[in-house]
Amino acid sequence: MAETGVDITGDEGNAEAVTADLGVVLAAAGSSQRLGFDKLFTPVLGKTVFQEGLEQILASPRVAEIVVAVSAANEETVRRLVETSPKPVHIVLGGAERQDSVIAGLAALNPALEYVMIQDAARPFVTPDLIERVLAAAKVHGAAVCGHPVIDTLKETEDGQIVLRTLDRSRVWAVQTPQIFYRSFLVEAYAAVNAGGHAVTDDTAAMEAMGRPVALVRHDDLNLKITRKSDWEVGIRQFFPVEDDIKVAGDLRKLVHDFSNQVTSLLGFAYLLDADCPEDSPLKNSINCLNESVQKCHEITLTLQRYGRELHAKKTGLQQGLTNPVPKVAAKAAAKAADAALTPEEIARLSGQGR
Repeated sequence: MAETGVDITGDEGNAEAVTADLGVVLAAAGSSQRLGFDKLFTPVLGKTVFQEGLEQILASPRVAEIVVAVSAANEETVRRLVETSPKPVHIVLGGAERQDSVIAGLAALNPALEYVMIQDAARPFVTPDLIERVLAAAKVHGAAVCGHPVIDTLKETEDGQIVLRTLDRSRVWAVQTPQIFYRSFLVEAYAAVNAGGHAVTDDTAAMEAMGRPVALVRHDDLNLKITRKSDWEVGIRQFFPVEDDIKVAGDLRKLVHDFSNQVTSLLGFAYLLDADCPEDSPLKNSINCLNESVQKCHEITLTLQRYGRELHAKKTGLQQGLTNPVPKVAAKAAAKAADAALTPEEIARLSGQGR
């Protein structure tokens, strides 16, 4: 297939109201065994991967309703995280396989919604614009998925040790989520897959088995699935891009320290002038203005120092989340449990300490 995909562009000049006609099944029932801690619900600086992705989905004006498929262990956690959602969010228990979770989610969606989007909760970089483009393609073709042509050389192997052959890279795309379908097509496809006792790891594969076309929508921006430790590190750095700010804050702290020393001297000088100057002196008003200005400068230095301390704390929390998210992030997040809507017991369990 050519490396163009389906080019769907919106009409920015169209002022008509957007119809919320899309239901979403958010697959969040995985076990996160590869990372050793729950990648979706372990907070870093008071925020989780699950919340990051959910916020992006809720921001899409196309989305009318969301069903989250979760494990039994995380059901109550998710209920707390979505209780203030501006749109309807329902929760169902996921199954042993991904397709079981998707089927359960499809059954729970409002039947009036003709189109459904399947999204991996471990892909938190979905955007409203991407949803719009994939939905537009799905409305033309009945099914659409975002992705991009692969850039690596692909090798086929039977045993994971010896190369069998090299595949033609020009014909291969890496697909991701969101995957959007005319709902009745996907329901029909999964019914056929289940009836045949087949397993699929991707929703478009169920459509392919039915012989239905699936459109490709090219998307070259970051849309990784957080699966390995390296993915976690990339994701956290994207959520909290503070390194440059922290460097600036370090330089600023030095300047504020020097400035504060000068202000302290001026405070003493202004106090002495004010004490020695008679009330009826023409200079009294000028001295009062000087004193007020110095006091204001002092307040500014205190504020700048506070910002510096907050950035330092954020840097520490970010570094802990990158290097050792199990014990350290759990401990830091416990102090932010209210912000993250998680209890300290949940945080300990999700990060592996409650076992």
